[in-house]
Amino acid sequence: MPTRNVCKFSADGAALYEVVASPGGASAAVGFGLALAGERLASAPDDAALLWVREASAAAETGDAYGPGLARFGVSPDCLIVVETRTKMSALRAALEGARCAALSAVILETSTAVDLTASRRLKLAAEKSGVAIVLIRLDGQTVTNAAQIRWRVEAAPRCANLDDRSRTAFRIEVLKHSSGIPGKTRIVEWDHERRCFVEAISLPVATVSGVRPLAA
Repeated sequence: MPTRNVCKFSADGAALYEVVASPGGASAAVGFGLALAGERLASAPDDAALLWVREASAAAETGDAYGPGLARFGVSPDCLIVVETRTKMSALRAALEGARCAALSAVILETSTAVDLTASRRLKLAAEKSGVAIVLIRLDGQTVTNAAQIRWRVEAAPRCANLDDRSRTAFRIEVLKHSSGIPGKTRIVEWDHERRCFVEAISLPVATVSGVRPLAA
């Protein structure tokens, strides 16, 4: 099998990441966001926890948390705190409190509507101060101006025919915003649940490449 690039979102060093669901891609967006958090947990202390804040309308669309599924994304139910709120405002408050808690590895905020510049800036500033990364998952599919440093549009991708492990989950990601100025780039990545990292998918014969690159590169 060709050597495939390992893709690390944490190599970008951002505090606020945004995952926007493509039409019909809500579940894929949540899976991708969980995998981002799982990648961060892989390098965190053993007692690090993850906070997942879910707006009720978003949770109704994507369903309840499922232990075995979480584990495949590198998130143990033992380290996960799930908070479901009735309103987006309550979700934002809970996520902000989580962003201020240095004992957490990351905060996932799942919402069905846009998060504006003011609210996202508060989250970003709190995350930068505490070192707790925030993964904002938006199911509405709209692109809006906010303080996210990296933004992807995500949908499920078919598994490549030459995969050595057919159990990997594949995502098609489009870079919408990045500090290096490379929006518009699209790629397919897979989540390697054993190594708890993303790898670049290869669907056609290509020259062998190696190394580690940021996920948005």
